[in-house]
Amino acid sequence: MTNRALPHTPYITAVETALTQAALTPQQADAFVEDSYDVPHLRGVITITPETCDIPADRWPHGLLLAWDWHTGRDDDYYDRGPVWQWARLNGDGSSRSLEPLPVPGWVAPAMLAAVAATLAYTGKLAPMGSLWHDDLRTPVETAIEQWAADEEKAS
Repeated sequence: MTNRALPHTPYITAVETALTQAALTPQQADAFVEDSYDVPHLRGVITITPETCDIPADRWPHGLLLAWDWHTGRDDDYYDRGPVWQWARLNGDGSSRSLEPLPVPGWVAPAMLAAVAATLAYTGKLAPMGSLWHDDLRTPVETAIEQWAADEEKAS
C-alpha cells in the first residue's frame, strides 16, 4: 500500500486549531480514508470530552463527536458528491450514537464550526452557520481531494 498524504488533513487541522482557540480542546482529531463501506470516502473525526475542555459533564458525560465526510458521489444511494459535517453523542465505550447533520456547509470556516460546536456543547442546541472557509485556503485542499477521488476511481 502506498503511503501518501491525505488531502483533507489541512482542513481538519484548521478545525482542530479553531476548536482549541475556542477553549474546546479536542481529545482526538484524525483524518483518514474510511474504507469499511462499499465506496471509500475521506473522513475527519474530532472528539471533545469533559476531560479535555470545560464542556458540561452532565450534558455530555462521555463527550461529543464531530465528523466531516467527503463522499465521491459513487455511493449515490446515500450521499451526494462533496463534504458534509455531522455530530453524535459519545457513549462510555468510545462508540457513538447515530450521526446527525450539523447545520453548516461542508466547507464551513473552522472558526464558525467552533462556534457551532460551542453552542451545541454548552446549550444543547444547534446554531446554523453559513460562512465558508476562505477560498485561498479551501481551493488547494479541494484540488487535492479531487485528485484523490480521480485516483480512487482509477483504482476501483
